[in-house]
Amino acid sequence: MKHLHFFPTLRILPAACGALLLLVARPAPAAAQDIVAPDRLEVLQARLAQDTNDPVAYYNLALGYWSKKKYDLADSTLRIAVAMNPELALPHLAIALVQLRNKDHWRDLKRHGGDTAVAQEVRYREREYVHAFMIDPFLDVKALGLFKVSYQQAFADLSFRINYWMMRTGDPLDSMPSFYVWLHSIAAARINRLPDAVTDIQALARASRARDRWDSVSAAPLVTSNYFYMLAALLQRLGYRYDAMRLYEEVLSNDIGNYEAHVQLARIYEGQNDWPHAVEQRRAAVTVFPENHVLVMDLGVTQFHAGALADAEESLHQAVEAGPRDAQVYYWLGTVQQARGETDGERDSFGRFLSLAPGRDSLEISEVRQKLAALH
Repeated sequence: MKHLHFFPTLRILPAACGALLLLVARPAPAAAQDIVAPDRLEVLQARLAQDTNDPVAYYNLALGYWSKKKYDLADSTLRIAVAMNPELALPHLAIALVQLRNKDHWRDLKRHGGDTAVAQEVRYREREYVHAFMIDPFLDVKALGLFKVSYQQAFADLSFRINYWMMRTGDPLDSMPSFYVWLHSIAAARINRLPDAVTDIQALARASRARDRWDSVSAAPLVTSNYFYMLAALLQRLGYRYDAMRLYEEVLSNDIGNYEAHVQLARIYEGQNDWPHAVEQRRAAVTVFPENHVLVMDLGVTQFHAGALADAEESLHQAVEAGPRDAQVYYWLGTVQQARGETDGERDSFGRFLSLAPGRDSLEISEVRQKLAALH
């Protein structure tokens, strides 16, 4: 069987980290070679100095630190990005992986807290891993070193490995080690081979359900409810929205903590202009994760589109309290206040937006400046 060359072996020092031990085919190169930083470290630092309220700038800088093996700096910077915007998937995944090769990190945990501290840390990193794929089941993971070649080549290499394994063993896809099948599904989805991704996820769900592992961790580490969530996301992308909705509801019946299933249901209802049900799902997501200010903001935006302006303003004020550095919250609060004829509030909110907005929000910055000019 030929070797796979598209992702590194990620080894974790403590044996307790087995659920995050990604099973791959060849020895890993140096960690700095696994991470693709978007620019030179000093350039990333300068960009953050210009946009100190931009979580994407923090994430990019963290990749710069990581590429230089500055693991602790990368870790702390990623946590800032997640705190600023809990709905960015890649920082969650990066947090799950950033310390895997930092031997000092695990030795210090073992020295000061023993096996209990190590186990707690593993569980934290695993939760971040699952959280990332709950936000975006098929996110682009190339920058984090999970694929070393193009998705097209990764799909071809993994297809060869999977087909060879099934031909040699005579076993179905369900019996293939889950990590390979899961990576194959990601590569398939990234190159728009959605039926292939559906086949993969269905096999993973059947195998996980057969093992009765709803409450345990697999090699990925994803469990049955997560696979059904991914399958629902694929069906949604394929346009089978009613089948997707049914699966999202099934996911919620088994995992009430998967608030993103409520988010996806809300998006489907919004696409149908069914605003009452969309608001209901947005509220349900906030109930599960009330400290997530982005969910509160999204509730306010949906209420705004539903015509419930007073409710929308109330929700957006709550989002401001929870996420005072998020420019988008002020943008939407100002928009609602404009619709309500609250000129003073509109001026204040839009002014706050301009003071916080990162440069990548250039279109909205131009729009808000025009609105403020019209007020004078």
